[in-house]
Amino acid sequence: MAITFFELLNPIINKEIAFISSQLEISIDEVYQLILDEAERNQVEWYSDRVPNLNYEDPACRLAYLYIVAAANASTFQYVLESDKDLLNYVLGIAKERHDLKICAFGAGPGTELMGMAKFFETQKLGVSVSVDFQLLDKVKEWASSWYGIREQVNESFKNLYGTNRSKWPMIPSGNLLPCDVTDLEQLPYLGSVWNQDIYVLNFLLSEIFNDNPRLRSFLSQVTKFAPTGARFVFIERRGPMWEQRIKNIATESGLTLSPFMESRCNRLVGEEPSKLGSIYNAIQEIRKPRLSWNVVYSVAVKQ
Repeated sequence: MAITFFELLNPIINKEIAFISSQLEISIDEVYQLILDEAERNQVEWYSDRVPNLNYEDPACRLAYLYIVAAANASTFQYVLESDKDLLNYVLGIAKERHDLKICAFGAGPGTELMGMAKFFETQKLGVSVSVDFQLLDKVKEWASSWYGIREQVNESFKNLYGTNRSKWPMIPSGNLLPCDVTDLEQLPYLGSVWNQDIYVLNFLLSEIFNDNPRLRSFLSQVTKFAPTGARFVFIERRGPMWEQRIKNIATESGLTLSPFMESRCNRLVGEEPSKLGSIYNAIQEIRKPRLSWNVVYSVAVKQ
């Protein structure tokens, strides 16, 4: 037995659907239709070649994300952790020495990186329990419910696999969702204690902001200023020269040393079965299936 992303997402999605059904006084099938409607709209927005208008304040939109892309994005982050040798050695070195790790994800929505980190540490089998403090910054405060659900489900999964003694778990998750617009420099001083992280993650953040936003570059330049020497900044984006140039612009303005860009394509998530999502998959998979692939470019920058 091991953690799988779709099994982890199953109870989170089911609880959210039941809550929406109760709050809106509509049937579960009607909630499924709202999710399908948002999924269709999201796809149009994502490929519109402009700033995507993603309505994450709507619970159906957030559920569409969890159902369709959460597992693929978590898997992408896990892949980068395992495949970039510098990042792998850095993470394992800290984990073995300190038995803890501090990570901050920008615009990370529900916290798919925490899912990827959980599966990563389980497969590493370090023989020690690593406390992972995960700070998630997103301007959409409504993601808090999904973030809390993911964190608690990771806890529940490890408890079922390894027992109630947390010292036997491969990873102990903690952290918070902090409402923050990462294009607004005025919000930076309110989060002074957040900027001492080992890893900072930008996972498709640039795609959602879309434009080459100077305010984002200024914000990240200040974050880099306060980050500890040696901190890693993980950029994962759509493939293409435009996104690579945006990442280069951030690194240049922030004084980060950027690794060569690496392209990665996965046609089928390894060890994952979408039917483990349960009821929602059975109900809507003929119309809309979860994404089981990725096609990305990534780079890991270092603060010198």
